[in-house]
Amino acid sequence: MFLRLNDLPLRGGERFERNYSLDVAPVFLGGTRYDVLIPEGVDVTVDRVAGGFLVNVSLNAKVYGPCFRCLDEAVLQVRAEEQEFAPTAKGGWPESELSAFIEDLTVDIAGIAREALVLALPAQVVCSQACRGLCPQCGQDRNRGDCGCAPAEGDERWSKLKDLRVNADGEEDRNAP
Repeated sequence: MFLRLNDLPLRGGERFERNYSLDVAPVFLGGTRYDVLIPEGVDVTVDRVAGGFLVNVSLNAKVYGPCFRCLDEAVLQVRAEEQEFAPTAKGGWPESELSAFIEDLTVDIAGIAREALVLALPAQVVCSQACRGLCPQCGQDRNRGDCGCAPAEGDERWSKLKDLRVNADGEEDRNAP
């Protein structure tokens, strides 16, 4: 979905607003697929400002996929917003400061919306912040009860750190028991 800024009859200080229905392809985080639904569409506002256009894209999305900790279905409500500036004259603008989603004053609305969504997602999608995950030994969902497995012992290579004592200055306390 593209919007040509030159086709908008905007003068300095004027605004264009529109809501677009948009289907977003699934998002992959860490190789895991998350489906996206944007029931209210994508809100786009374009402000005519000195030297160009200011494009704002905002959306409310529902993201569906497996919980990072327990693998049950997780549903996230995500609010995403992004703002891009499109200069009317490219002269004097370094390429790194120009939006990858605006070329020849044509805005890739789907591209901006997708980027905004991905940037708004948490690093780990979980069903709830209190999710206890799966037992690393037997695989039982610890949200549904304890499995009875003995607590995992730490990695033996780190066992010497148990004896390390540090004083208030951050130095090793050799007198500690």
